[in-house]
Amino acid sequence: MLSVAPMTTHPTKQEFLIALEEIEKFSPAPVILANAMKLLRDPDSDVESIAALVGSDLALAADIIRCANSAYYTGGSCQSIGEAVQKIGFKETIRLLNLAVARIASSRDLGSYGIHGADFWAESLFNGLFLQALAKETGEADPDEAYTVGLLRFIGRLAINQTIDNLRGGLFWIGNESITQWEQDNVGIVQAQAGAMLLTKWRFSDEMIQAIGRQEAPEAGGDKNWLAEALFFASALLPQGIGTPFIPSVGTSMTVLPVGSDFMHHYSLTPETVEKLLLNTSEEFDTIRQTFGV
Repeated sequence: MLSVAPMTTHPTKQEFLIALEEIEKFSPAPVILANAMKLLRDPDSDVESIAALVGSDLALAADIIRCANSAYYTGGSCQSIGEAVQKIGFKETIRLLNLAVARIASSRDLGSYGIHGADFWAESLFNGLFLQALAKETGEADPDEAYTVGLLRFIGRLAINQTIDNLRGGLFWIGNESITQWEQDNVGIVQAQAGAMLLTKWRFSDEMIQAIGRQEAPEAGGDKNWLAEALFFASALLPQGIGTPFIPSVGTSMTVLPVGSDFMHHYSLTPETVEKLLLNTSEEFDTIRQTFGV
């Protein structure tokens, strides 16, 4: 596969916004997930409120019912979204909403990156599960929010790939330069910024938007954002599924990289603890993939 010269001019803001709008047309699931996260923070919310929200889209509701009846949740015969939410609970419903959004993102290959949809989904899922495990271990963030941020960390690639397709295509990252440099040269924006734009459009919380936008530079912006720090730490441990199948190799050597030492020291994480979190994440990752067949 041959690369071509960078675009002589970057896409206009309007062209980029058009790409964002096309992504939104894939499914209402991201917007529904953002609203569900708001319900999660509302002490007055209950299972009826989340059932009504999910039930506003028939395809999404059918997917949640199917998953609720799977072996992962001990099987069953739920016929309505209300029954499904009553069975698995508020937080598990939001977890399934997260998976739905990840599946939407992976419904097509990201050709400009050389990423197959299945690998994009796998990478998103592993990051989500690992960030959730880190949040539980350190107590520094809500595990459900950490899970969502991890799942959506590379959502900006979807916007960049769509923008390239909308213009003229034919642009491919082949590893001759850093992927962030390739994004900047060809689109004028890196995936972290593009992801933050998507989350802003979908009306996620400011903290989650900032986490995605600052994942490669957590210190940017001044104020502390543990989710951004955790994303940056995870990038030192987890392989990126770019151009090759995403296979999360878990090994002790991955837990002592210098880039992650400050994070580990600050939050009292030992190499052994991180290794255990990675192993547990890998096991849950395999269970979810096998159970839901994705």
